[in-house]
Amino acid sequence: MNLHELRAERAEVFAQAEKLANAAKASGKDLTGAERQQFNGLTAEIRELDAAIARCEQVGASRFANGIAPVVPNAPIATNNGLQSQLREVYNRATPQQREQINGIASYLMGRGFEASADLTPSGDGGVVIPSFVVPSLERNYAQFAPVVGVARIWATDTGADTVFPVLSDSESAEQVASAAATGADATVSGNTPPTALTGPTLKAYKISSKPVFVPRETFTDSPIDIVSEIIGALLARIIRFENLKYTKGNGTTEAEGFLTNCATYATGAVALDLDIALDLAYDVPALYRPNGVYMASDTTIKYLRSLKTGLSGDKRALWKEVYEEGNATLGTPARLHGYPIIVNNDMDSVASDGTFAGVSPLAFGDFSRFLVRKAENNQPFAYRYPVPAKDGSAAILFRRSDSKLLVPSAISKVVVS
Repeated sequence: MNLHELRAERAEVFAQAEKLANAAKASGKDLTGAERQQFNGLTAEIRELDAAIARCEQVGASRFANGIAPVVPNAPIATNNGLQSQLREVYNRATPQQREQINGIASYLMGRGFEASADLTPSGDGGVVIPSFVVPSLERNYAQFAPVVGVARIWATDTGADTVFPVLSDSESAEQVASAAATGADATVSGNTPPTALTGPTLKAYKISSKPVFVPRETFTDSPIDIVSEIIGALLARIIRFENLKYTKGNGTTEAEGFLTNCATYATGAVALDLDIALDLAYDVPALYRPNGVYMASDTTIKYLRSLKTGLSGDKRALWKEVYEEGNATLGTPARLHGYPIIVNNDMDSVASDGTFAGVSPLAFGDFSRFLVRKAENNQPFAYRYPVPAKDGSAAILFRRSDSKLLVPSAISKVVVS
């Protein structure tokens, strides 16, 4: 069979399977046992045809059973760069079951989604979960959108139910007791004071939507990796950007709490930011939290600090060089200010062109391991698709649930004008 015949046969089998599913939806009932058996057979046939079509397209031939014909002219050339290259590596290392999950996602997005039982029966939930082994590769490609997550403490949970994160005070000190004194270790808790309790904030699971994107039918002509990287990757990037904004400035009541919302403040009488204020900000944080401390600021603020000169007449030397160490992007090593890493977070406010920052907090410092990011449902995004027949295509949308809290407000400080 040639490529044209394979595609025609697949369209015919697909139409039969779609007819079964539509009939069940129209009647408001699930598929019967016999219908399910027939449907599974059609699904298996579709998979076999998909594999045959993929093999034919891969070798660029119009026939592959009776000999190789000339390559199809103007055939698209797949590129192996960026996210697609990363995902192909994951795909190549994956087990057969994991590859089937990736193929299932691509088929689902292409409207061949009979692997997703949610699309087959009215009782289904209508979507697919992005496999956990795929998500890290997707997120690494958009790490620049998530600077807070890069330094925060991550807490993954199986569900999205409200839950308390236990926190033990790290400012509590020990005490000296006399020999044979009551230890407080008995069942009734003897002694003058109760023990320190393991309590903490309640974390929720706020649902973040990527907002839908329309995908023309003609787009679905590439490999499973291309489909996942282009569509799922782009939608996940939207969610990651939104999450970082909330982890930075969220109010903590109707949305995730940003670290700037409840952290400590260092008030300065100066109106323009300088390197001395940055150093004072670091020492405003208790010594307990400085060893793991990092600075965080926007590109604009960092650029301004790097532009400061000595102030001597005719001297163009930058003050920054005395307190700054260049990073190495290829090794993932951040730049350092006053010996501490400085992380770019463009969701923070920036200084004005002259360095003034009245009413905003352009620079923060602290131990971000005390800032907790909860990743509900083990951080797995959930994808939906639905047909848009009026435009001969479909729409795809992604959801993910998370929350965040600053466990120790004094662990992070932001600079403000007094």
